[in-house]
Amino acid sequence: MHTSTTQPTADDRATEFQAVDGTGEQFSGYTLLVEAYAAIWLILFVWLVFIWRKQADLAARVEGLEGALTRAEQKATAGKSTPKKTAEAEEESTA
Repeated sequence: MHTSTTQPTADDRATEFQAVDGTGEQFSGYTLLVEAYAAIWLILFVWLVFIWRKQADLAARVEGLEGALTRAEQKATAGKSTPKKTAEAEEESTA
């Protein structure tokens, strides 16, 4: 014999919305959306600041290396342009 009250099946629960009372937590969908976008923008901003600082450090390092190369090149060029004393010139200067 079948009773008139039947238990809801899994299919019934999937198609019907049944609110749950007494959870104590109520969040607006709009508020959650705004908070999610704010979190994404905050993460993006922090990442961009991090990248910007790394780029500034890298630019300073490259500038230092270019300066070192320029100084080394000037030193090498200055060494070649000065006349080297030969043994005869040294003897004349000491005599």
